[in-house]
Amino acid sequence: MNTSALAAPGAPSRSLLAPTRVAVVIGASCLVWALLQWLAQGNLDGYHDMLENYAWAQAWDWGTHKHPPFFAWVVGAWFAVFPQTDWAYRLLSYTNVAVGLCGVLHLARRLGLGALAPTAALLLLWSLPYANLAAKFNANSQLLSLWPWTAAMLLASWQEQRWRGAACSVALGLLAAASMLSKYYSGVFLAGFLLPTLLTAAGRQWLASPRPYLALAVFAAALAPHIAWIAGHGWITLGYAMDQGSGATQWGYVLRFALAPLFYWLPGWLACVGVFSYWQRKTQPDASHWARTWLHLAWQSWRPTGWADTLFWLAFTPWALTLGFGVAGVAELSTPWAIPIGFAFSLLWLRNLQAAVPGATARALAALHRAFWPVLGAIALAGLALAWSHARSGHSGYYRPSFEAAQAIADDWARRHPGTALGWVGGAWAENALLAFYALPHARTLPGLPDTYPALFNPHAGWEQQAGILLCPRGPYSTTGSAPAPDAACEDTAQQWLAQRGQSAAPHLIAVQRQGWRFPRPQTFVYAVFDALPATPPPPRLP
Repeated sequence: MNTSALAAPGAPSRSLLAPTRVAVVIGASCLVWALLQWLAQGNLDGYHDMLENYAWAQAWDWGTHKHPPFFAWVVGAWFAVFPQTDWAYRLLSYTNVAVGLCGVLHLARRLGLGALAPTAALLLLWSLPYANLAAKFNANSQLLSLWPWTAAMLLASWQEQRWRGAACSVALGLLAAASMLSKYYSGVFLAGFLLPTLLTAAGRQWLASPRPYLALAVFAAALAPHIAWIAGHGWITLGYAMDQGSGATQWGYVLRFALAPLFYWLPGWLACVGVFSYWQRKTQPDASHWARTWLHLAWQSWRPTGWADTLFWLAFTPWALTLGFGVAGVAELSTPWAIPIGFAFSLLWLRNLQAAVPGATARALAALHRAFWPVLGAIALAGLALAWSHARSGHSGYYRPSFEAAQAIADDWARRHPGTALGWVGGAWAENALLAFYALPHARTLPGLPDTYPALFNPHAGWEQQAGILLCPRGPYSTTGSAPAPDAACEDTAQQWLAQRGQSAAPHLIAVQRQGWRFPRPQTFVYAVFDALPATPPPPRLP
């Protein structure tokens, strides 16, 4: 593959940032974002996705009742090393971002655009998916690290020969499988490899070699245990994915997804086009009016160079295919699905703009680099302002005492049942995972009841012989001081199940507050705990 053909005339011959400095900038930026998210958000996330990840990680199984398992495995591996705290979870979120940005750097070098790689990474750090949305580690954000490296390994498999080519092909198969095992939506991304492979000479030559078939064999072998798992469980995970489509075109969702490349990556794109427009006007005094210049470059930033434009197809195809499925009614498009699609956007903008304004490229890149730290400083101030706003407003999501509740429930259990280990926690999925994450890591988290759907898809063996609880959070007291109402669905189910087993169905109520300098307006939250004690074995019969 002739990668030099992709580097436009006028491009800087080498990066304006040394590799070590690039690594420092990426690492420091991700640490700043992790700290800001920990400070601004009192809890992990409002929908308990991150607690759900941890609960699935406890099983280490080949599937779940909702999603494929790879991102849960990542969570399990991470917390085998790091403490189970919010800040460590945020660090995982932004380590994932840093790994993804390293993949973008490698992809750029494989495309012959290594000089643009650091700037492309910096521009992604100004985008919502890599900056703000990445804070919630889940199936969508996991793909931020996997997709760039998978694309880079596709090109590496094209370019390398002999044992290097074989190694890159194996890596391609494994990364493609990890992408699918994170979210089935990755099938759209992998399908996007078809056009650049068929439309480029390097891709067609690759197809005539053993390397793609080695990658395909590795991909199939890595997916086989998961396929066997879902086949043995009624295709539950695949069924959940298929249920995301209503069969009719939802034009509102289609429109939002169509605009996602702009509003998710708007800050970096505006900065990129704006800087090149400015330097074109500075270096070409006879250039057209500034507005026409800006609009011209804005259009140029997204255009392909021809049918054999590998970078354009990598950047464009996941978005276009997803839109096609949405228009056809195959899927009801969710805007967060767009989180991983933009890994190649900034490279595309920079490559196209350096070709459109070759004389200004070095100065435009230098200007973007100079702006990075002031922008990051402004973002830090905005994060502090957001934290102050949440603290002062009394936002219930900020004040929800997940950590304190877990500690209080664990202490209360030890006091009421001394010497009895708590083996499992059921009830309100997935908020009930707070107990295992913050206090009792060996207590298995179960969705709902231990002997019914969906807990039976990842069963907890021996739960009948273990003590457990059913946890039903009631929420905060109102501003008028009235107590929160019970969660009727959760508590009724718990009481009926316990009554059927001949056990007490009375809830044990625990009230908890958050304290400290981050929480100047404490709110009291109530948690209903139902004890589920193991059945007492019958006395031995006399001979």
